[in-house]
Amino acid sequence: MPSRTLWGPVAIVLSVVCASGAAQTAPSDQKDEKDRTGLQAHEGSATADIAGKAVVVVGQVKVANARGTSTLASGASVTVGDTIETGADGYVYVTTVDHGFISVRPNSSFSIERYDYDANTPERAVIKLALHRGVVREISGRGAQAARDHYRMNTPVAALGVRGTDFTVFTDANITSASVRSGGIVMTPLGNGCAASGSGPCEGSNAAQLFADLTDKALQVTRGNAHPVLLDTHLTPLTTEKGSAGQKTEDNAAHAAVAVTHVDPGVAPQELTFPLNAPSTTAAPTTPPTAPSKSAAPEAQQVFWGRYTALANLPADATLPKLMETASDQSGLLGAFAIVRTPQSDMVMPAQGSFNFGLQSYEAYLVNASTSTATAAAISNGTLAINFGAHTFTTNLVLNANGASYAVSSSGGVSNNGKLFSDYVQPMAVRGGLAGKNATQAAYTFSQQLGNNQSLTGATLWSR
Repeated sequence: MPSRTLWGPVAIVLSVVCASGAAQTAPSDQKDEKDRTGLQAHEGSATADIAGKAVVVVGQVKVANARGTSTLASGASVTVGDTIETGADGYVYVTTVDHGFISVRPNSSFSIERYDYDANTPERAVIKLALHRGVVREISGRGAQAARDHYRMNTPVAALGVRGTDFTVFTDANITSASVRSGGIVMTPLGNGCAASGSGPCEGSNAAQLFADLTDKALQVTRGNAHPVLLDTHLTPLTTEKGSAGQKTEDNAAHAAVAVTHVDPGVAPQELTFPLNAPSTTAAPTTPPTAPSKSAAPEAQQVFWGRYTALANLPADATLPKLMETASDQSGLLGAFAIVRTPQSDMVMPAQGSFNFGLQSYEAYLVNASTSTATAAAISNGTLAINFGAHTFTTNLVLNANGASYAVSSSGGVSNNGKLFSDYVQPMAVRGGLAGKNATQAAYTFSQQLGNNQSLTGATLWSR
């Protein structure tokens, strides 16, 4: 197995689960098998498969399953079908039946959909997990390590497989990021042949792998993108784990869990005890990412504005077809101006945080349709703020023309591919886009009717 990140086509692994044979097993045989491996649990009168034990529970933690929702207590069994929900101060350490470790961090929702494990045949294990939101750290147990082709963790946008691994995953509804401490992972966007209903990793041309030698990197999948991208961890919320007050405690728990040598395939033994300090909620995974270093060399301009003909600020050898993403892409067309940008296949927008952009250049006019005149306008006090977590933007401009000032503003959405669209109810229409490796550049055109056959129109270029 290579020790670097792999891009492009990788070997396709066929994962076959022989469910039909299991379905033909007599009920008595199934019970004997579960009793023999210690995988049968009892919760009142209900029966469920134990996946592990919640050895540490801090703060507000709930568990939901077919029997309802209740508070998760330290020492309680965690069973197949359980969904663990942590509050802002909630933290759970779970040791799994195959001697793995799972840490569910604050503001997270995590489900155990399947955990089939027999200590006598670990290579036949089938494990399926789901992280709906928040952050989870997992250290693969013996089943996941022995049956990697039958392990899967789903998020709302990606499928993850393991390579014998200690890894951490952050997700919300649109973005999944994962970093690796040991071993490796494979990540594939859901869709295009990778179904959430599948078992085992999705591998192929849309997959990418990350190994622990790249400790300062993370893989990220954004909804709508066909491939994962590699990015520096200082641009993702995963960096907050490094400074967490509870990190040492978590490492101690993980070490104790994976060091268990008992033959009993059940949950962790009683000696898994250690001093516990509640993790600081100030290190929650939704902390805004750090802005790119100001000392870095400036990135080449990748988004441009201009009129229909010779576009402003273009390199001497540039042509319109070269810069347009597609020949029919006119999403930045508004009034007398247009926005174009170079293809942004490598752009990775921050997963969280609100950033302010500074106005770099502009061209604006006060247009009088009655007299067919356009008077150049100056722009002052321009602001542009983008909330990457909410996928929204707000902008304000003060235009001065003919001795009068016009304060205008707008707000709207930011698409997954970095395009800006004002809300329809806004008086100032805005169309534009983001550019640059980490979405550090922005440009938009704008137009607003003033009445008396007058309007304001222009184009702006921004950076952060």
